[in-house]
Amino acid sequence: MSWTCGTCWREFTTLRGREQHMNALCHRIPEHECDTCFRFFNSRSAVENHMNAKNHWFYECGICDETWPDEEQMKEHEIEDHLYCSDCNRIFNNLNGIKMHLNSRAHRGYCMKCPFCAKDYTSATGLSHHLEGGRCPKAPFLNGDEIYKLVRSKDTAGLISKKLLGWNGSPEYEATGEAWNGYAFECYICHRDFVSLISLNQHLSSPAHRQNLYHCPNRLGCGREFVSLAGLMNHLESESCGYTKFENVQRAAQNIMDPNRLIAFH
Repeated sequence: MSWTCGTCWREFTTLRGREQHMNALCHRIPEHECDTCFRFFNSRSAVENHMNAKNHWFYECGICDETWPDEEQMKEHEIEDHLYCSDCNRIFNNLNGIKMHLNSRAHRGYCMKCPFCAKDYTSATGLSHHLEGGRCPKAPFLNGDEIYKLVRSKDTAGLISKKLLGWNGSPEYEATGEAWNGYAFECYICHRDFVSLISLNQHLSSPAHRQNLYHCPNRLGCGREFVSLAGLMNHLESESCGYTKFENVQRAAQNIMDPNRLIAFH
């Protein structure tokens, strides 16, 4: 094997010899040189064809012997084809599992901040749970209905919020001792049994019997509906329907809190 100077075209028997020559004379390597075998070509497309055919790219997969032009493509291959996280040296059972891992705090840290109490969250889902559940100490007036009103006011095209004519808020249910059916406390809507009245009322105050307020923006390809914004955000963050990317969901969630911007996923 020989190494060629791209300025004077002199050939060297060692790579170190060529480097010393180029450093001394300020010469350069051939413009279209292979990263691995140091053959050179007349055009960039020719060298790319060569490197693809010979598997001579610099970045090598940690699982198989495939090579790639850049680290991003290599990692995408490891994730999609091998379900492998090279940073953590972990292999996952399915694509959804590794995507949840890559979107977790371990890789992304805290990327969402509550606009009221400034508490940090790893995703839009976590922030939505915080606000819809009335858990923000600086905004105790917020709940699922108030969040829906806010989203609806900014989502004028109905991208994610359903147009509910005559909607005046989610109904509130509360059971009394009369829900006892002789052996358990029974939900009069779904007829599930609970061991205590407290458990039954927790069930009734949960989203279990609330109306769907949101829908996936992928109306033709998905069409799923959700009771809460957190449910929708979690669905989109999983990228399961392929409508958008995790990062776009975070930007859209931030736009919800920005009074000067409408909701969009791009």
